Amino acid sequence: MASMLLKAAYPYGLFGDGPTCKGQFGKQGFRGDELYWPWYCDISNTGDVAIADTDNDRIQVFNSSTFTSIFPPFGGKGSGPDCLRSPRSVKFSTIPGTSLAVADTGNRRISLLRINFQLGKLEHAFSFGSTILQEPSDVAIDRRNGNILVVDSALNKVFIFSSCGELIGEVEQRGFTFKNPSGVTVTHDGKSDVYVSDTGNHCLRRFSCNGDYLGVLGSLGCQEGQFNCPRGVSVDRRGYIFVSDEQNNRVQMFTPDLAHMTTAISGVPLPKGVCAGLELIVTTADQLNFVKVYRSC
Repeated sequence: MASMLLKAAYPYGLFGDGPTCKGQFGKQGFRGDELYWPWYCDISNTGDVAIADTDNDRIQVFNSSTFTSIFPPFGGKGSGPDCLRSPRSVKFSTIPGTSLAVADTGNRRISLLRINFQLGKLEHAFSFGSTILQEPSDVAIDRRNGNILVVDSALNKVFIFSSCGELIGEVEQRGFTFKNPSGVTVTHDGKSDVYVSDTGNHCLRRFSCNGDYLGVLGSLGCQEGQFNCPRGVSVDRRGYIFVSDEQNNRVQMFTPDLAHMTTAISGVPLPKGVCAGLELIVTTADQLNFVKVYRSC
C-alpha cells in the first residue's frame, strides 16, 4: 500500500521494478558525441542535458530524446577564456546574459557561458574565483537571487558568490568540518535550501540560502539512508532529493523532509552525477556508455 501511495505521489514512477532506462549515450572517446570520464550533469526545462566531459576538457550539450549533441563542444585543454581544464560540473544558468555555469576545476575558476544562437555555439561570457578557489568541484545557482554556490573539495568549503562573481561568504560549519565535499544543489522553492554532499564524511548536509547550518542526513554504510562516498546531488521541482551513492553503486531518493524514500536506481557502476528534470540523468563509470537516461515505468 505504501509503495502504491509513493508511486502515485511521484511523477517519475521510480518504484516497483524501478525506472525504465530510456537510453544511453556517450561512448568512450574524443570525438563529438563521445565522452571521456565525465563527472556532473544538468538537465534544462526543455530536456537538454549538459555534461562536464572532464577528461576531454570540454562541455557538451545533448538532446535527451535523440541522444545527439546540440552544439559543438565548448572548451579544449588550456587556460584561456575559451578553454577548460578538467571541468567537473556544469549547470544551466538563470543569470541574465548567461546559459551555463561551469566548475573549471583545473583552472581553479568558475566560467559562465552563453549560447550564441546566431552562430549555433557556446561562447565564454565571464569567469571568476581564480584567486580564491583551489579545487572547485560543483556549482549551483540560487534562482531566487542569482547567487552562485561553489564547492571546493581541496579547501573543504562551500563559497557563496554574487551573480557577478563577487565573494559574499561561505556556508556555516558548526560542529563539523567538511571532508572532501563534492556536490551542491539548491531547491526550487522560495526557501532555496542548499544541500551539500560531504563525500569524505559520507553524509548529506542541509543549509539555508544564507549558509546557516540546518542539519545532516546519513552515515557510512550500505543500508537505506546511508552512503559510501556520496557525489552528485539534485533536487527536482517537487522537492525530492537524489544522491549518487558512488561506492554503493546506486542513486538514493529522499523526501523534502529528508526521509529515505527509495533506492531510485541500483546496480549502476560508480555513479557520479545525477540530475532530475523531465527525466532522470545519471553519469556512470560504465566503460562503454557513460550517461544513462531514465523515464517513468
